[in-house]
Amino acid sequence: MRRQLETAALLTARAKALSLLGRHDEARGTVRALVAHAAGGVECDTFGFWKPDQIHFAQSWVFAGAGDEAAADRAREQVLDAIRDYRYDADVRLHEALCTVSKGGADVGMRQAATVITTLPAAYRSHHIVQTGHLVLRAIPVDQRGRRTVGELRELLAVGTGVVTA
Repeated sequence: MRRQLETAALLTARAKALSLLGRHDEARGTVRALVAHAAGGVECDTFGFWKPDQIHFAQSWVFAGAGDEAAADRAREQVLDAIRDYRYDADVRLHEALCTVSKGGADVGMRQAATVITTLPAAYRSHHIVQTGHLVLRAIPVDQRGRRTVGELRELLAVGTGVVTA
């Protein structure tokens, strides 16, 4: 059972890493392998670091990064149905903004991300959530990073962490 859990955790991390690298086909393939692996039954670990709901979270991330709106929407809804926590809610809504950006909607995606961040009280703008906001920023094509909305989100994220970014 421990081996199954470790494999699930590794596949989850691999899918997200491949998405970060822009290797979307490989990331989707890894998500398919994760789903197939989990179909054999994977339990939560003792400390709660990995749970089966992480599959849907990884799907949300990977499909959003690839711009696969329908699949990202389904995964996001599965996360929101399974987990009632502001962190997951904010993260998957930032994934939605990532999907918008990935599909070419820079300004709309920046506004979506800014709305997610600004609706959270400052005390709830955790490092993890702010880093997911940076994930959305990094998805902006280099030639569009000078847009006003990009600068606004960058400033908002800097205020959220207390760290000013270049």
